[in-house]
Amino acid sequence: MNTAAPVLVVDDEPSICWALEKMLTQEGHRVVTASSAEEGLRLAAEHRPVMVILDVRLPKEDGITALPKFLSATGDAPVIIITAFGDLETAVAAVKNGATDYLTKPFKLEDALRTCRQALRKSRTVAAPVQTQPMATDNAALVGGSPAMQQVFRQIALVADSDLSVLITGETGTGKELVAAAIHRHSRRADKPYLPIAPVALNTDLIESELFGHIKGAFTGAVDDRPGLFERAEGGTVLLDEIGDLPIGTQVKLLRVLEQGEYCRVGDIQPRQADVRILAATNSDLHQAVGDGEFREDLFHRLSGVQIHLPPLRERTEDIGVLCHHFLHAMNYPAAETAIDSALLAELVKRPWSGNVRELKNAVGHAAVVARGRSLAIGDFPPPKPGRDPASPSTRASVDHAVREWAGEAIARWEEQGEPLHAQFLTAAEPALLRRVLEHTGGNRAKAAEMLGIHRGTLRDRLRAYGIDD
Repeated sequence: MNTAAPVLVVDDEPSICWALEKMLTQEGHRVVTASSAEEGLRLAAEHRPVMVILDVRLPKEDGITALPKFLSATGDAPVIIITAFGDLETAVAAVKNGATDYLTKPFKLEDALRTCRQALRKSRTVAAPVQTQPMATDNAALVGGSPAMQQVFRQIALVADSDLSVLITGETGTGKELVAAAIHRHSRRADKPYLPIAPVALNTDLIESELFGHIKGAFTGAVDDRPGLFERAEGGTVLLDEIGDLPIGTQVKLLRVLEQGEYCRVGDIQPRQADVRILAATNSDLHQAVGDGEFREDLFHRLSGVQIHLPPLRERTEDIGVLCHHFLHAMNYPAAETAIDSALLAELVKRPWSGNVRELKNAVGHAAVVARGRSLAIGDFPPPKPGRDPASPSTRASVDHAVREWAGEAIARWEEQGEPLHAQFLTAAEPALLRRVLEHTGGNRAKAAEMLGIHRGTLRDRLRAYGIDD
């Protein structure tokens, strides 16, 4: 009989409790379950569990409110928060209140298992619960219920309160600046300056002066001492947008700031201390830039200790309706709740949205002006922009980035599971390709097989293997 301290699962959905219990039992753990926070706290006091998996939505007291009580009752046991729908504020509240990690339903059991293993491998290192002022909901478009955006919210929550540098990647218009602002707003530096800058928009000769400042006489026109970005952001956060366009010489000096926490004003030899957190954003492939000698490898590794990738809108079309309503509410549109019906939404989902969320926001604003308060129609929207060429360098870079991220996680799992990576990759990527081609052909398998370049029987077998109904 297994008498070791158990894992405690607190969720009011019996199916979730059953699935997690089966999964953890196979891992060799004893599991006890509860359907309310009150029952869970009683079991926590009785069993002193090694880990708690706690749902947010519970019958009486919710999981976020009850979290400090579980932390008090279990000592150093990690607590993983799960919820049916996560937003950025929930994720941040969970982590700031002491949760070790965060899962969003519906989740894959293998993802839950990996999260549990990571939590159990280390004692909780999150600081005691931090009392923070209530945060206002973003007016910007960092919203969405898709799994991809839930992952972004989770990453922001986990990294916000540290001082780690973060590299934010994604195509133009996906919201990289919003992620950077959210990281600062939820960090311990939130009451200090947040200064974004795009070096590419500056004169090459003035970039270093803008970043580091200069002393009087450093160059023609330097008539006074002038502080730079790092000096003005003292104690706060700096966002370097489109970091890939930073000149090589300036990259060396930025590396010094990251590694030694100091810099010199232009024309000065006296080093100054820099107490700033550096965030960087790019829509280019820095791996390629490193290979081409256009970006320093040491700086890339120093910046990318934590990476947050924002998916393009075409990869999270389920968020288009949420985003449209969000934009309409932000502009106080009188018919925001009913302005977009299912037929219109279906038309919008079909569009390529090569400009991503920014293009959608502008299109909704245009439609709202044309519609003048009534429900929107497809004719109120500007014509769609041409779609992206799948062979274009930017598209290939996006695919390359996604595959690299997937491969990194798969390699880590392979050390434990030993499952062949090629088979894993096909299972992860092929269903999406098959569904998209069938969607394009209206379910015509013969045409889909022709487009894919495979025999119709092979297509039938692949669809059956993945459980896809066209």
